[in-house]
Order: sequence, then C-alpha cells, then structure tokens
Amino acid sequence: MQKKLIWMIGFGVVMMARPGLAQLNQVFNRIFTEILDTRFTLSRSPGQHGEHFRDASIIANQKLVPALNSLIASNVSSFPLSSTAAGITFDVSSGMPVSIMESLGPIFAENARTLGEGKVNIGFNATYLSLDKFRGLPTRDIQFTFTHVDFPQTGVLGDNPNESDLVDFDLDLNANASIFALLATIGVTKNLDVGLAIPFVRISLRGNTTATVESFTFARNDSASHHFGDDTRNPVLFTSTNYDESATGLGDIGLRLKYRFFRAAEVEMAALLDLRLPTGDEKDFLGTGKTNARFTWIMSKKIGDFSPHLNLGYERRAGSLDSDEFEFTAGFDQKIASGVSFAAEFLGEFDVNRGEAIKLFPGTTEIIDMPRSSQSRNVRQVDLSNVPDRNYDHTLNGSFGFRIAPSERLLLLGNILVPLNDGGLRSNVVPTLGVSVNF
Repeated sequence: MQKKLIWMIGFGVVMMARPGLAQLNQVFNRIFTEILDTRFTLSRSPGQHGEHFRDASIIANQKLVPALNSLIASNVSSFPLSSTAAGITFDVSSGMPVSIMESLGPIFAENARTLGEGKVNIGFNATYLSLDKFRGLPTRDIQFTFTHVDFPQTGVLGDNPNESDLVDFDLDLNANASIFALLATIGVTKNLDVGLAIPFVRISLRGNTTATVESFTFARNDSASHHFGDDTRNPVLFTSTNYDESATGLGDIGLRLKYRFFRAAEVEMAALLDLRLPTGDEKDFLGTGKTNARFTWIMSKKIGDFSPHLNLGYERRAGSLDSDEFEFTAGFDQKIASGVSFAAEFLGEFDVNRGEAIKLFPGTTEIIDMPRSSQSRNVRQVDLSNVPDRNYDHTLNGSFGFRIAPSERLLLLGNILVPLNDGGLRSNVVPTLGVSVNF
C-alpha cells in the first residue's frame, strides 16, 4: 500500500510538471490590443477615428498589463508553505528507522524545534487559490475606462466633441491556481535543519471581457464617431472577447534552513532563512523571475499539550512592482487526542515600500463636454478604474486546521486559510491538504 501511494504521488507530480503551451503574460496584452486597436481600425470609423484609441491601447499595455501580470505571479509564488517541523519523524542515526511521536506542530507557522541529526521527513501538499478579490472588489467586476486621444493636443479633453467619447471595459477576470508541493526536511545536526520545497503549479485565466463605447458624439449628433461595426447612424457600440488560457509547470523552488540557537525551560528560539529561487517560468506566472528571501525569528514554548508560537520576519521581494514585507505569525497547536492536533494561526504581511503597491489606473480624468449650441459646458470627472487606489496592500489571514496521525508512518493535514481584511489579491477561502509518508 505504501509503495502504491508513493507511485501515485510521483505520477501526479510528473503529470503536473508537463510544460504549458500558453504564455499567460500575453493574455491581457492581446485583450487590450484587440479591442482598443484592431476592432476600431477594422470597423472603418469615419476618417481616422478608428485610430484614436490606439494611444489608450499603448498605455494599457505599458501600465495595466505589467501590473496585472505581477499581481498574479507574485501571489502564486509567495504562498506560504507548511511548517518544516513534523509531528512524526524517523531517527536513522542507528542504521534502522525508529519512529518518534511528538506534538504534531503548527501548519503555516514555524516552531523552534528541529528534527535532530539524521532524521528525515518527506511530505506532499496540495493548495487551491481562487484569487476572487482584489482590495475587496471581486475580480470579475474589475472595470477600466479609456479616454480618447487629445487631438489636436490642447491639454484639454472635450474641446473637440470626439474627445468626449469613452470606452468602458469589464475585465471579467477569473484566475485560479493549484499548487502541489513536494517537501523534504533533513536534520543535518541537532540544531540545524535543511529543507527543500519543490512546487508544481497549474494556473488558469478565463473570462469574457466586454467593451462599451460611451458615445457622446452619437448622443449629440446622432452620428457615432467611434463604433465597432455597421455605420455611424446605426453603430455597434458593444463588443466582447473571450479568453481561456492555462499553464502548468515547475514553480519557484524553496530552500529553507532553520537553526535553533536557544533552548531552556521548554522555551526555544530559532532563525529561519527561506529562499525562493527563480525556477518558475515568469511568462506563465509560474514564478517571479527573481530570487526572494525571507528571514524569520521564531519563538515557541511547550505547556503540556498546548504549544504557542510566534514568528517575526522580513521578506525581501526583488520584483519592481512588489514591496518588501514585514511579516508575523502568532498561534498555537493543541493536542486534542492521541495522534490528533488542532492548529490556529494569525498571519500578517505589511508592505514596507508603500510606493510599490500595484496601481491599476488610479485617479480621475477631467472631460469638458462641448454643447451643440450656446448651452453651458458640462465638466465631468471620469474614474479610470473602480479598483481602490492604495499605496499599500497589507494582508491579514486566519488559519485553522488539523494534523492527524493515523499510523506511525502516515501524517495527514487539513487546513483552511481565510482573509481577515480586504488588502491585496485574495481568495475567499484557501484549502490545503497534505500527506507525509515516512520511510
């Protein structure tokens, strides 16, 4: 039975490791170019009007596309892995594996205990990210508004009636990722553990982006200067494009070193270095393309069957649109029966570089609508996006789960992670399942 389980896990990992054919970093580029450039041009809008949103397409690809790409890739690659500590380990220093039953430990937090020299733990975790909301706004409801080119250039939009036309985008973004991670930890010395995390990621983007022309020219003159079809008197002011792309492959590999430097009266302290290496394909959001490093100070204490722990860390994130973070995790694990533990944790991540927060078309643009006759001019403040504009994306999460040891060779893990605020790109619920096979 054990060999069959190992073979099943291995086969699943190999299947997941097959490279994807898509390049996900081109999905948003294709959408903006298709609608704002190609479809207006092909519609044969009168004169040169078909090219008047081409500048908007260029701006979208220069600003929005990198921001959206970085937003998704950084969230997938930085997702926390389960604790390097394990409740059931094996001592192989004598030449024969001998099982050791201990407290089953935390899930996403770390305690200061190390495995001990010659001990080994190997595990496999599966996590699903639905990425439902960004700053509290459902990703399916993200909207952008694109303005007409200023032509002739006067510094004022609307002095030419054509400049009052707008294009509204409903992105309809559905993004999700499945992360399958192989985890291995080896006790090099009594106080030093070395761990390796090899993630395999499947990520998909799908939706039906729609665009609508807010045609001031049609309302004013019964003749639309910008449309997607038919003619100026009977214009098509609505269009859409579907996208459904996915990629599968190796993510950013994690290398972890934990050193316990203090132990006295059931209180232990340790330091953890977690490196995420740029092994995932950045073009398919499987990695960030940069090496990220996290340093964490760990303190834990054992009070009978109750084990509280505190983690304080700093993560250096090298991406140009990603801030360094100060991180903390506080929680406990409680043995509730033989071979069964409950773990609860409170996780916080706080942006250090406030100017590095993702900006998706923040602010407004003023348009002065010119009337047909001597009526007074109408001044509009047009929101360029409905995404909240912030200089930071602090996140708070609650984690609740169980570790169960049905036998000395098998350790099961079940956990849910829920957001406690609306910062960043988030899933409503993040489930994680895990299994450790010791041999």
